[in-house]
Amino acid sequence: MNLLAKLTLIISLAFYGASTISAQDADYRTATSLIQQGQITQGLALLRRMAAQRPTDPQVHNLLGIALTTAGKMQEANEEFKRALALNPKLFSVLKNLALNELALGQLEDAKRHFESLLTLSPHDRACHWGLAEIAFAKRDFAQAALHYERSGDLAWKEPTTLLKFASSYTETGQRDRALALLEKLPADIDAKLQFEAGLLFAKLGKFDLSARRFAAARSDFPDQYRVGYNLAFAQLKAGEFATAIGTIEELLAKGYRQAELYNLLAQAYEASGRTNEAYEALRLATASDPTDEANYLDLITLCLKHQSYDLGLKIADIGLRHLPNSYRLRLHRGAVWALKGEYEEAMQDFEIASRLAPDNGLPAVARGMVLIQMGKAAEAVELLRRQSAKSPNDPLVFWFLGEALDYSGPAPGSAEEKEAIEALERAIELDADLPQPRALLGKLLLRRGETAKAVEELERAFKLAPDDPTTTYLLAQALQKSGEAERAKQLFAKVSRARTRELETTRLNLIRVINSEMRSNRVER
Repeated sequence: MNLLAKLTLIISLAFYGASTISAQDADYRTATSLIQQGQITQGLALLRRMAAQRPTDPQVHNLLGIALTTAGKMQEANEEFKRALALNPKLFSVLKNLALNELALGQLEDAKRHFESLLTLSPHDRACHWGLAEIAFAKRDFAQAALHYERSGDLAWKEPTTLLKFASSYTETGQRDRALALLEKLPADIDAKLQFEAGLLFAKLGKFDLSARRFAAARSDFPDQYRVGYNLAFAQLKAGEFATAIGTIEELLAKGYRQAELYNLLAQAYEASGRTNEAYEALRLATASDPTDEANYLDLITLCLKHQSYDLGLKIADIGLRHLPNSYRLRLHRGAVWALKGEYEEAMQDFEIASRLAPDNGLPAVARGMVLIQMGKAAEAVELLRRQSAKSPNDPLVFWFLGEALDYSGPAPGSAEEKEAIEALERAIELDADLPQPRALLGKLLLRRGETAKAVEELERAFKLAPDDPTTTYLLAQALQKSGEAERAKQLFAKVSRARTRELETTRLNLIRVINSEMRSNRVER
């Protein structure tokens, strides 16, 4: 049901108010009956005669305005509503009809003013709250939209378009559970456009299985077949349905779609399925399809890093830089390849160039600091990252690796350096509470200081964020053992062999994590 039809249903309540007031008048009854039966032309003709005969009767102008609204002539209808209000400013239903029409015409400020005025007279009026919710949503004021939708009763969820707006408002304000509960009311048999919108919303909520179902339902009738197909494959991939995602992408390729992003998505599905060679080939096709899209080079280099194909990674970086010589991200990735090959001087050169290309970005300094650690120059790394922390006071990675560098420098217990490391890690966590590694390192330092309870707290949080990380698991097992939880500690020790937390391999893994943080994130909406 579209907005005009919805408004017609709401303002139809006013028919009864108008007809009841003058029930003895045959013209009123006849005009009302004609409009309700859909005989708009005849009803309008009668109402225009009545308005000419009774120009000072506000109810005639109101009924004519309702009829014109039903006929889709909202601007003309509003003139009649204004005439009625000029004759009697206290007519609540007339002002509501005017506000609803203003909303439909996109006259949001006028509508908002009138709805708010109405609510001072009737604070619980559902239609007025619905109107204010629609206005707030259009202005992306999602908190106010959610508030007014809540107060509009079933007007907020009986119609699928409004329900999706209401659920979106909850989503945008972090009320995930309420959004999901609301979406349970969404019918299965809505049109393709709404199915698509529902798919996007479920994906935003992390419900990729439900997202894929909605995209699949939209697919046959959605006007943009590539867009719905791509999003379906993306949702299938995120839902762990790798073979199904590959099938969906292959269907799109067979139809002639050759977009680079589609090959990139196919590579992700292949890699997730353990088909690494095919993933390489798909990313190669992505770079060939669009040689100026750096994301495909970055993904391909990352795949090389993951599988330790360093020479191939360097070749790909070189090709990318020929097309995009000023890409600091490609410099970062090539530097990472050099670092993982053990070619630290070459790595430092690329990271320094990346710093010049992106002077406001702290990541090149972080990468340089990590290489200095690998070179056994932790003190130099500390100085570099201290300087960078002053330039990038809101970059959690800078503070994380300042803490790492200070730890590698071997601070004495209770020393100023140890205190600085702890403060740097706490700042990293403050800036990004979802990073597990700073929490794990902070837990390690606290454990070393004998603050076992605090160490367990931080390590439990790190473990929750990264349950498969062996270093975090081992450190938590140590902390639990010291706190007397021997049984759980034993279970965690069994999960991993002893993690050698000061090995260079840990730093190398962190380098890959950091470089990946610079990757372009995939979006569902395309």
